[in-house]
Amino acid sequence: MLLSTILLLLYVATPVLILRLCKKFKPVQKVGEVLIAYFAGVILAVAIWISAQLGWLEGEPLANLRKLQSTVCDLVIPFAIPLMLFSSDFRHIRSQLGGASRALVTGLAAIICMTVTGALIFHPYIPDMGKIAGLVTGVETGGTPNMVALQFALKVPENTFIQLQASDMIVCFLYLLFLFSAGKMLLRRFLPKYKAPAGISATKASSGEGSYYFMRSRHGLLQMLKSLGVSFTVVLASIGLSMLLFGKISVPFLMLAITTLSISASFAKPVQRLRYSFDVGMFLVLIFNVAIASMVDFSQFFNSEIYYIAGYVSFCVFGSLLLHALLCKVFGVDADTFMVSSAALINSPPFVPVVAAAIGNRQVMLMGISVGMVGYAVGNYLGFAIAEMLGKAL
Repeated sequence: MLLSTILLLLYVATPVLILRLCKKFKPVQKVGEVLIAYFAGVILAVAIWISAQLGWLEGEPLANLRKLQSTVCDLVIPFAIPLMLFSSDFRHIRSQLGGASRALVTGLAAIICMTVTGALIFHPYIPDMGKIAGLVTGVETGGTPNMVALQFALKVPENTFIQLQASDMIVCFLYLLFLFSAGKMLLRRFLPKYKAPAGISATKASSGEGSYYFMRSRHGLLQMLKSLGVSFTVVLASIGLSMLLFGKISVPFLMLAITTLSISASFAKPVQRLRYSFDVGMFLVLIFNVAIASMVDFSQFFNSEIYYIAGYVSFCVFGSLLLHALLCKVFGVDADTFMVSSAALINSPPFVPVVAAAIGNRQVMLMGISVGMVGYAVGNYLGFAIAEMLGKAL
């Protein structure tokens, strides 16, 4: 219990420290809050792994920490999405749908091409290559829920599934680090520049209010509580709808409901008058970054069986990133729309706010979430079809 409390306090205190450092030191600010939060999470992951190796953390205490990490990641983003959408302007969204559609189609094509090509290369080294390719297709177009469903449908052994899940987490973490550092700069040079719709200033399209005084002033704290209250209402209503319609919390539906209700709320004048809603959402995103990075399990690197699977997942993720970028260049998709769409497919929709914050453009959040939701919808079908096709061909 004490260790869980300490870890939870670290998840909250680390973003506060990062924001203060970014405010005081320009070199730190240039690196960016999101990337620094990831590195801080990796340091926590190393500390947890070393503690486990020394015998300080094992059995139930380690299991409790893992549960806490997973719970924080599952809870934070659903509340962050409304907060970041409340301050966005959706009056001109139609002008951006074309780019999102092209990013979706080219992204799905890139993932399918790379998973099939990779399967042809790696099948001599990986048993049940067709099933593995199906699971990778599902997770890279929809997320972990799709991979779990495909594991059940394709009867993939538990040990293989665990190795694949660990590989996906590590590779996708490296993918995000690339996207937030050199990748962001390279892609913005290679792809067309994002153009804010008419009527939206470049400043509003590109960033939040950039002020974190809500942490120190009474008025700011009041605004924060109001924003969190509206966000809580949106999430609670979405959970209620999911329970009413499905009898359980359906992750794809929950994301869709939260997004829809948040957009609807953003047109209400009381919500529009809320200050710091984006900044509070960004603070929650930083907590998520630290928590998700701290979940990296370094013990997996010492499992020799995982390397071929990790190699295949790396080929699929970074190969599809490259091919997707080339296709977006051909079809005129801008860099920011490409980045959130790529992250929505490869990492799943909850990562869209993280990427939008890292690239400093909240206006592309809805496009990214929309692309990810379609990926959720088609991921199982694509994964099962590819598994069946490669199962017969290999």
